[in-house]
Amino acid sequence: MKQEHKGRILRIKTGYNPNSSSVGSLIPTFLALSTSAAALTVLAMNSLNAIDKHIREKKKSLNSEGKK
Repeated sequence: MKQEHKGRILRIKTGYNPNSSSVGSLIPTFLALSTSAAALTVLAMNSLNAIDKHIREKKKSLNSEGKK
């Protein structure tokens, strides 16, 4: 019977592999930027919607005053 060699972990290297592709190491950055861009887009659209609602209500009140 042949004995199997069991490997063992000598050390753990943290961080990115210097030999890996640069695109692979930037994936967390791309994810963070795209999430931030999406959040800012939602914030901008909600702000524009609130401004539009305010303008429409003001026009509506001005039109109703003019008809009296």
